[in-house]
Amino acid sequence: MKHIIRPAAATLVSFSLYFALRAWAPGPIHADILRDILAFCYALLGMTIIRWCSRLFFDGLYLKRTGREAPGLLKIMFSLVSYSTLFMLLMGLVLKYDVTGLVATSAAVSVVVGFALQDTLGNFFAGASLHIEQPFKIKDSIRFRDRAGEVQSVSWRTTTLRTNDSSLLIFPNSLLAKEPIEVFAYEGLHRHAVPFSATCSVSPQTVINVAKSALQGLPEVSYEVEPRVRITGFGESSLDYEAFYWTKDYMTVSATSATIRERLWYAFYRENIDMPFPTRRVLLEKIKPEGPQNTLCVDYRCAIEGIDIFQPLTPVEKEALLTLSPVRLFAPGEYMVRGGQAGDSMFVIGRGKAEVRVSGDHSTVAVLNAGGVFGEMSLFSGEPRSADVIAVEESEVLEINKTTIQKLLTENSRLAEAFSKTVTERLAGLKHHAGLVRKHEEIKVEEGKFLERLKRFFNLN
Repeated sequence: MKHIIRPAAATLVSFSLYFALRAWAPGPIHADILRDILAFCYALLGMTIIRWCSRLFFDGLYLKRTGREAPGLLKIMFSLVSYSTLFMLLMGLVLKYDVTGLVATSAAVSVVVGFALQDTLGNFFAGASLHIEQPFKIKDSIRFRDRAGEVQSVSWRTTTLRTNDSSLLIFPNSLLAKEPIEVFAYEGLHRHAVPFSATCSVSPQTVINVAKSALQGLPEVSYEVEPRVRITGFGESSLDYEAFYWTKDYMTVSATSATIRERLWYAFYRENIDMPFPTRRVLLEKIKPEGPQNTLCVDYRCAIEGIDIFQPLTPVEKEALLTLSPVRLFAPGEYMVRGGQAGDSMFVIGRGKAEVRVSGDHSTVAVLNAGGVFGEMSLFSGEPRSADVIAVEESEVLEINKTTIQKLLTENSRLAEAFSKTVTERLAGLKHHAGLVRKHEEIKVEEGKFLERLKRFFNLN
């Protein structure tokens, strides 16, 4: 308020002085002096009015209507026009100067200056229009002439963008005002697509489900809108797809798309879905189609030998277990299992590391290294997963599923009781450490119940 109160006080003092001189001057005062004093008084009055209008319009109406502060360039332009008008009124009405010649001279000078500074003035007025219309704001991202960046500043002459390389792009405002620009509002949802292909031998619904699972759990992706996958075309030797996702920060799109491509590769590798080579590939002889092979990169025999659940198995049965169980590969940060989901398999970590987290609050309760196992209750009873298990780094696991165990149980009926006893003892040990089981009788009762559940789950007579 000081910038209004001070000229208002000066205006009051100057008008008081003017009227005092006019009324009580001891001698005659020249008319020109009184006129100059009056012009000074009106100048102070005009300054007060202009500043009060500026505050009312920009700090009051504009802020209330738009919710943000008025651009500085708009305030400067208002001040220039207002003070120029005030100057012309004082010169013509108070000081009685003939402003016609001044206006004509100013017009001629304006033409000369306009020709000399047409680019600068074009940038100035383009900047003014950008400030008034505000098609983008600071921290928004824009794409212009195949270049993209985050808006850092908008001056009266240029607009500065910061790219993902941390370099600065400076564009004249006249170019931005004349050519199309694409604006990605900060904290607004923007859709982006990652194209990929899959072999025609795999059903589209299978590919879509696998791709959707690969899109889960990415921190840069906004899940306010669910990611989607759709077929975009038929290639000569493939089906073409696009994975759509939404994000609020356009500057992370490149990194997020790269992570999605990585997740898609791992997901396809686990499910033996081939990503076709370009259609220019020519096969000159009959060979087995190339594709991801689930080869054992780790010797799981030692890991199986160290798991108490599989101690009742004979060496031949253990070898069959290894032969029938596929190897899965997970990317860092990818969910191996999700709490609450149905499951009928367990996993043995061959290499890598995984975190066990409580579903909901995401707190870590255990870290599993090579040789660790999880999911055994789902394998032997079909219970839903009790927690989330997430790969900390690239992890290779052996997945032992219901079909494999059912084959072993069918061939050896004594394994059901052995598995039941071992699993319940393992469960009782975990509960005992948690302070939930105290008595040996409770363990026996649990074992009998679990055996019945196991027989029903595997359809054993």
